[in-house]
Amino acid sequence: MKVLVIGSTGRTGRLAVRRLLDGGHEVTAFARNPLALSQEGRGLKVFQGDTRDPDALDAAMEGQEAVFCAIGPRSLGKTDLQEKTLRNVVAAMEKHGVKRIVNLSAWGCGDSRTRAPFFFRAVIIPLLLKGIFEDKERGEAHLLSSPLEFINVRPGRLLTSPAKGGVRASLEPDGLKASLTYEDLAAFMVRQLTENQWVRRSPLVGY
Repeated sequence: MKVLVIGSTGRTGRLAVRRLLDGGHEVTAFARNPLALSQEGRGLKVFQGDTRDPDALDAAMEGQEAVFCAIGPRSLGKTDLQEKTLRNVVAAMEKHGVKRIVNLSAWGCGDSRTRAPFFFRAVIIPLLLKGIFEDKERGEAHLLSSPLEFINVRPGRLLTSPAKGGVRASLEPDGLKASLTYEDLAAFMVRQLTENQWVRRSPLVGY
């Protein structure tokens, strides 16, 4: 499969690129700064560009079969990164006939806000993550209203510890631990490129 990876230099994106290459896929790593991408290997192509630039994403999308989007902001301030990225991604996918996208969102976005742990939704989001979550929700609006085969993944708190397996996904939080390692998140998201259980849904993901 030919996969365009957006956010390829971030923690989740880097792990996804390596996993996709190990699986024999052809990967186009979209990066604003290609020097930040440490991976090398057969099947890897690097495309330099900014996701806010619709022409750059349009060019990168040509010939792709799926999109893995794990882009995120570098700071906690007000941003339009997710909104503009997903707007441009959706437009480019529709133009080039690319159907499948796996997108990294967050537990607490959109209709999952009431399903987030109380302290997180009542204190952390309003006081620290307000701008980021507002941007994520604007971005999600472009994705969820599109005709694409999206899987909008909403993990809980992300951990840098080694993978431990046992990832669970659900539309309801009952019995689901709101945390996940980056390794396990990347593995789950890569699987969604070819699996159909969560197509056009926004699963909560944890342990």
